Amino acid sequence: MNIYTKMNQITDFTETEQTFVNFIINYPQEVMDCNVKQLAKKSFVSVSTIYRVIEKLELSGLAQLKMFISSQHEAFLKEKRETDYNYPFQKDATHHQIMSQMLSLYEQTLTSTFNLIDLDVFLKVVQLLYQAQHILLFPTVGNIFMAESFQQNMMEIGQRVELYNQSYYQHWAATSCQQGDVALIISYANRSPWLMDVMYDLKSTPAKVILISSTHENQLSQYADYHLYFCSYEDSEEKIASFSSRASLQYLLDCIYACYFNRDYDKFLSYRLKNYID
Repeated sequence: MNIYTKMNQITDFTETEQTFVNFIINYPQEVMDCNVKQLAKKSFVSVSTIYRVIEKLELSGLAQLKMFISSQHEAFLKEKRETDYNYPFQKDATHHQIMSQMLSLYEQTLTSTFNLIDLDVFLKVVQLLYQAQHILLFPTVGNIFMAESFQQNMMEIGQRVELYNQSYYQHWAATSCQQGDVALIISYANRSPWLMDVMYDLKSTPAKVILISSTHENQLSQYADYHLYFCSYEDSEEKIASFSSRASLQYLLDCIYACYFNRDYDKFLSYRLKNYID
């Protein structure tokens, strides 16, 4: 996960810790150029505050913080270009302007999604799916089409994936999960009232649970074994369409599929070419 994205996600910074976080965001070159005592003086915080922030970011020390700032600042700036994710174009826009603004929205959405990925968690998710006896998908209504696309990709390489898109079937599928099953829950902000019940059902079984959601969701995550995020800049209701969140989820699911495919590239490619139906 991009270090800047991670700083924005953490909610338990104290006031003085947040002061130092803001300094990192606003003055990255100062952080790069200073030792810890100089940094404390310039940011008006104590040395112990700096190290508490570094600890909450799960970094080994100031040197690692500087390394991430150096390598990830440009990606952070690309993500922060001005785009209205809810209303990316106005009613008087030309066709060319709309297409240009949509291109910008997609570019920033994918950059944001990439920045949200914790590579260690992502690799564990791919490995878990690869070793699963059965993979079960539980998407909310707005995410069904992307889930179906993932299911189709997996089926075309000989991997069975079961998709449940109605609350009744999600309940019974969840309660019947066995050892070796992996459940993939997809929800933007947990606005489906039955989904928490599905999570309760799953946690009473030996199945592993992967949650894909926006960063706004914080109830379902406590019951998930692994949590991946998709772009969270849209309002749940007030928008033209779910342009950003759908593109973000599609990208994330495609990345999961691609890395799964890469685990046994020749085998899966051979199967797909042999059995492909146009």
